Amino acid sequence: MLQKSVYLLIVALSLSGCGLTQIQKQQVAQFATATESVATTTQEQFKNTRDKVIELERRRLIMRNEAPPQSFDLDGGLSEKGIATQIATLKALQSYGDILNKLATNDQSEAIAKAATNFMTQFEAAKQTQDDTYKLDESKKTVVLGAIGIVSTWFVENEKKKHIKPIVEAYSDDVGNLAGLLLNDLTLEESSLCIEESKRKPRISKTGVMDIYCTSADAVSELASDVLLEKKHSYQEREFAYNSYVLAQQAKVEISTLSSQGDKLISILKKANNQLLKVIEDDSYIADDIKAFAKQVEELQTHIKIFTGK
Repeated sequence: MLQKSVYLLIVALSLSGCGLTQIQKQQVAQFATATESVATTTQEQFKNTRDKVIELERRRLIMRNEAPPQSFDLDGGLSEKGIATQIATLKALQSYGDILNKLATNDQSEAIAKAATNFMTQFEAAKQTQDDTYKLDESKKTVVLGAIGIVSTWFVENEKKKHIKPIVEAYSDDVGNLAGLLLNDLTLEESSLCIEESKRKPRISKTGVMDIYCTSADAVSELASDVLLEKKHSYQEREFAYNSYVLAQQAKVEISTLSSQGDKLISILKKANNQLLKVIEDDSYIADDIKAFAKQVEELQTHIKIFTGK
């Protein structure tokens, strides 16, 4: 009986050795954590940006001393409904990072099953913002549903590797495309007034979140400057204009910094996403872009903390 138990233990250990190596686990978890983190941070950033746009527009209305038109949108279109595509995209990326993290580091059946189900839901929702008839095809469903089943197997580590690879293979291109969709909202369009004049280029991008923020900041800056140059205003009015001007200039610095960070982030995210499959396929592969991606996410979060004071 003892010999049989020892034999089974040896077999189990040898088979579990066919699972993800420590290097693979570390790199998959690093990519997954960074993806989750940047998706969560960016959602919060969009909400903070909306609040700042509302405050800037409030100040502009006060200084103009005019009633707003009936169609006036105080948040410049940055309501949750107005940026539904961006929020859905971020939730899909967040859930992708979550399921990869659970498969790389978590043995709890309930956690893996919940992450898998949530990923399919969020991914389909994100794709439907571009095509409302989109439905997750069976092949994409199958690779994710397979991950739910591994928790009932004995050799979990070996099964994890078997299921992470097809998930990454099936969704890699889509994840890269989803990341690309965010570029327009994390950066400024080429001819933006928030870009140094000598560096502006002919416009080819659509108006995004940073552009809306820039438009409000620039308008308030110009209007506040005009008020400060006019002698007819009271001290309180001039003080309000001065504070508004400072707020607008601070916003411009924030916009310029975060736009630059956003451009780098999306570029390195795409590269890291492309390297993820190599990490799964090759036990000893070291993905420099995954490390760089994690570092870029940390850098972005540091800047956001500075600008939000959080």
